[in-house]
Amino acid sequence: MSDVSADHPSPHRSRVSFTMLLIGTTAAPIFWLGQLMLGYSVSDLACYGSDHPTVVQSPQLLHIALIAFDAIAVVAALAGLAVSTMNWRATREEKAGGHVHALEVGEGRARFLSLWGLLSSSCFLMAVLFTAYASLTVPLCAK
Repeated sequence: MSDVSADHPSPHRSRVSFTMLLIGTTAAPIFWLGQLMLGYSVSDLACYGSDHPTVVQSPQLLHIALIAFDAIAVVAALAGLAVSTMNWRATREEKAGGHVHALEVGEGRARFLSLWGLLSSSCFLMAVLFTAYASLTVPLCAK
């Protein structure tokens, strides 16, 4: 009989928790979606006609709410990016090969999810910033 010993697919799994991997991969996309949904629903209130029961008396308050939503989304996306960076630093030595190998082969689950969190958070941070820019520069409603 031969002794078959295989390495664990994620030897550095104890260095980062599942919760931290989840936060790193999902914080920015979730807050971007929330920014879009809340921003649309809040800015939609300013466009109702005068006969609608939810007419807003102060569009400036709606604009302040949009800015607050945007600020929260930016902070959350940056937090997701920071968590992913910490996860990557803890797991980047998990398997042989650099980041290209991690993306192509996917060996080392914790390392792969950490790298995916870096990519996801970076891209969605840009989306959050573009959405924030739009809500700051586009008028609430063109009547």
